[in-house]
Amino acid sequence: MLCKKMIMILFLVLALNVTALAESTADSVQAENSFFRGSHLIARGALTEAIPALESAVKLDPHNPKYKKSLVIAYNNYGLKEIKDGSRQTGLTMLRKAIDLSGSDKEILQNYIQTVFDLTARPDAQVPADEKIQMLKQVLDLDSENATAKKIMAALLNNSAVGKGKSGGYEDEIIRLEQAAALEPTNQKIKKNLATAYFNLSTIKSREAAYEEEIELLKSAIAIIPKDDIITEHLARAYSNLGVKKGKEGDGAAQIELLKQSISLFPGDPVTKSNLAAAYNNAAISSNNISIDERITHLENSLKIDPKNQTTISNLGNLLVKEAVRLGKTGKFDPAIDALERAIKVDPNNKAAQRNLAAIYHNEALKRGEEGKHEQEIKLLQKALNYAPSSSEVKTDLAIAYNDHALALGKKGDHKHELLYLTKAIKLVPDNKIIQENLAKAKQKSAKEDKKETGHRKKTKDS
Repeated sequence: MLCKKMIMILFLVLALNVTALAESTADSVQAENSFFRGSHLIARGALTEAIPALESAVKLDPHNPKYKKSLVIAYNNYGLKEIKDGSRQTGLTMLRKAIDLSGSDKEILQNYIQTVFDLTARPDAQVPADEKIQMLKQVLDLDSENATAKKIMAALLNNSAVGKGKSGGYEDEIIRLEQAAALEPTNQKIKKNLATAYFNLSTIKSREAAYEEEIELLKSAIAIIPKDDIITEHLARAYSNLGVKKGKEGDGAAQIELLKQSISLFPGDPVTKSNLAAAYNNAAISSNNISIDERITHLENSLKIDPKNQTTISNLGNLLVKEAVRLGKTGKFDPAIDALERAIKVDPNNKAAQRNLAAIYHNEALKRGEEGKHEQEIKLLQKALNYAPSSSEVKTDLAIAYNDHALALGKKGDHKHELLYLTKAIKLVPDNKIIQENLAKAKQKSAKEDKKETGHRKKTKDS
């Protein structure tokens, strides 16, 4: 029973093989017949009828090089004929089929490329520019490094782009010029046209208040022509306009940076300088998230740009006084004095700065006096009086300081300077009885010294 089954299986296998062999033989015969018919039709010049027959032969026997070669020739010849007859698209399609079937045979490929070059050399009235561009794209798909194709393509893109620009199609113009520049990076004419296109579109963006886009376009233009004064000036103004916009939106930090960029490109623009000065001032006064040092720096920067702006002068003076008061309360008198002196340097008429500086100098002077450092005390009180000339308290304390220093000098025998300082003291407080008495005593001492010195000189002369 098993043997019968095995025999049956072998019989079926042999039957299948015979069938397959028969079918293969039939395909080969049919393929050969199709090839023969196609070749005969080619010889008669009937290419439209020959191609389907040869396509059938290749389909039935795809590995036969003879069939492929004949079909490639048929595609090629038919393509050239169609192009000659004016059917460019059909012709190019046939030539492309010849290339694909031949495995990009160099001769066939070169024939296709040269045909495209011939077509692109024709006037635009015969072959439209956009059609030429599409043809060259096909060439570059097949031969990406073909220098001639790149050059022709770049020229076509450049010319068509300029036409788009003349009609206001700046976006299309830029796209085509960018493509042209990528194909011929060293072509100065294309680069200049691209920079001009960027600039022209930027003017439209400026009118639309699309300043971010305007800036990017102008940056692209200036990257191509770095020293162009007109592009540079427009870029500066775009930064300035965007800065003003940011300021209105409440972004003071961005406003300042954009205005600084504007001035770095076009330092002589008075409008931008004025806007930057105002931006610094506004940031110092209205920003809540910056330190007092940053506020002071902003106001100082504002004054560097607009040194006579009275509002900024007043703001900076008052801010420095406020900082000085804070420092004074924490015992940091030297920094407080420095802040107040800066305030007065900025705003000489700032009364608050004068009062606070006089008070600090006064208090520091009294400390030096308690330590017996009368010379330091006097210098500090003189500074205090300079800022508070009508203060009777400062005058009195300075007079006392003069008196104490004078008495100390008198004890050392320096009656001349003792008299000098007491004279200064009495001028400040003419009614002070103690200073009056001390001055009278000093005068007596000085008179005795003068008399003694005169006698000594006379005795020396006689001898």
